[in-house]
Amino acid sequence: MVDGESLTKAERDIAVLIGRGLSNAAIGECLVIEVGTVKNHVHSILQKLGLRSRTEVALWVAARNWASGERPSQDISKDT
Repeated sequence: MVDGESLTKAERDIAVLIGRGLSNAAIGECLVIEVGTVKNHVHSILQKLGLRSRTEVALWVAARNWASGERPSQDISKDT
């Protein structure tokens, strides 16, 4: 089972924004970081969660209701 405990706060925040459908550029603007930094975080998210695409990240986020507005840093619960 894949859980989010290994993700940093920045990675969790980026995962939520991926779940909301934002591009790397839009995530960078939202968080005031460079697109290259976003790409590095996305790569790390994929590696840590054992996922292969942004779509899988979005589905993973949706399964945890993180994209619904709940702050991921407040709920890093194990898979349900």
